[in-house]
Amino acid sequence: MARKRKSQFTLPEKQCWHLYSLQNLHPEKFIKVVGKILKKDYLLIK
Repeated sequence: MARKRKSQFTLPEKQCWHLYSLQNLHPEKFIKVVGKILKKDYLLIK
């Protein structure tokens, strides 16, 4: 039986965040994302 190859494809890091998607994050992840939004590393979509 042949081995299956691992997928080399990885999703890029999310750069644009919508207000509603921030509501579903865990508190630790929320703090990291909001910090990067304030540093202007990420874009906030209203």
